[in-house]
Amino acid sequence: MAALLVIVACHPQDTSCLQDPVAVISYDTDDACYQALPKELQRAKAMTDVIYGDCFPVAADLVAGRNIRQTINPEKLAVLDSPVNTAGPTEAQALVPPIPADRYGAMR
Repeated sequence: MAALLVIVACHPQDTSCLQDPVAVISYDTDDACYQALPKELQRAKAMTDVIYGDCFPVAADLVAGRNIRQTINPEKLAVLDSPVNTAGPTEAQALVPPIPADRYGAMR
């Protein structure tokens, strides 16, 4: 099995996250992905404060011979700097909380 590391960025004051991932990176094994995860999360934190990432196993033939490293256009991250619209009523949303980036070092 190979693995893809996917990192998403979210607005620090509400529950919205960018539709496009900040980064998608391929690795030959899931162990290599998990070893790179802390460093890649630190790199992403330089772009925005609220980020989440994880490694996802994929069939090795999907990434064989390819080096995938896709990053988001920094202009799209500007949305995260805009203030939250607090005028008017909002609907409550139930979300499964993602695991904070700083806890990944202790997990596996």
